[in-house]
Amino acid sequence: MIAVLHVGPESYISHQTAAAWWGLAGFRLDKIHVSLERVFHWTEDAREVVVHHSTVIPEWCRKIHKGIPIVSPALAVYQMAGSLSPERTAQALDSGWSLRLFDGRTIDALIARLARHGRNGTVLMRQLRRDRPDSWVPPASNLESRFDNIAKIHGFSFRRQVDVGDEEWSGRVDFLAEDCPLIVEILSERYHRALSDREADADRRQRHEALGFVVVEVWDHEIFYTPWVAISRIRKARERLLNGSLALDGAESDPST
Repeated sequence: MIAVLHVGPESYISHQTAAAWWGLAGFRLDKIHVSLERVFHWTEDAREVVVHHSTVIPEWCRKIHKGIPIVSPALAVYQMAGSLSPERTAQALDSGWSLRLFDGRTIDALIARLARHGRNGTVLMRQLRRDRPDSWVPPASNLESRFDNIAKIHGFSFRRQVDVGDEEWSGRVDFLAEDCPLIVEILSERYHRALSDREADADRRQRHEALGFVVVEVWDHEIFYTPWVAISRIRKARERLLNGSLALDGAESDPST
C-alpha cells in the first residue's frame, strides 16, 4: 500500500507483484511493481518500486484485493507476457486459470481490448489462448503443469483430468494419452506415502487396469529432480502398448515403492 500511495492515487499493484498478491504459484512480492496509465506521469526514482506506464488499464481490470488497489489477475498475466519468458507466462496463466481467477472468455476480452493499442505480449497471449481452447482443462496443481510441460518437450500428447470408465465411473485420472490407453498419475510424497493412501492408490489402479488401461505413476521428486527417469518409464509403457503387448507386471511405478 505504501508503494501505491507513493506513486499516486491512479496506480495499481501489477505484473509479478500482482501475481503474487492474487496467489499465483511461483511469484514473490519483491520488487514491487506498480502500473499507472501514461496520462499520469511519474518520474521520481525509487529503488524499491518498479513503475510501469501503461497505455490503458481497462476499468474492469481495476480491482481491490485484500485492501490493495491492484490489476486483475488476467491483466497481470498479460503484462508479464511482455517481459517474462513464454514458459513462465504459460505457468502463470495456468495457475490463475486453475484457481478460477479467470477463464478463456476473460483472456479473449483482454486481447480484444489491448491488442488495438499494440500492447507488448499480445502475440504470446494469442498463442497461449490458441493452445488452450474452450475444451481445455487447467492443471489441478503446479506439479501437474510442470509435468505437462516436460511431457510436451519429449513429444507426448496427453489430455488432462479425464473421467474414465464404461457403465461405471472408474475415476478421474491426471493424464490420459491421446493415442493409446495409457494413464499417468502424478503422486506427491505428502499425500501418497501413507499406508492408507497407497492402498487407495492400488485400488484405483486396479480399477483402471481392469478396464484395459496401463497406469504409470510419476512421483513429485522425479518431476523436479530426475524427469528423464519418469519419461523413460512412460516411453517404455507406451511402446509396449502400441506394439500390442499389454502384459505388464503391474503398474509402471516408482521402483522405490
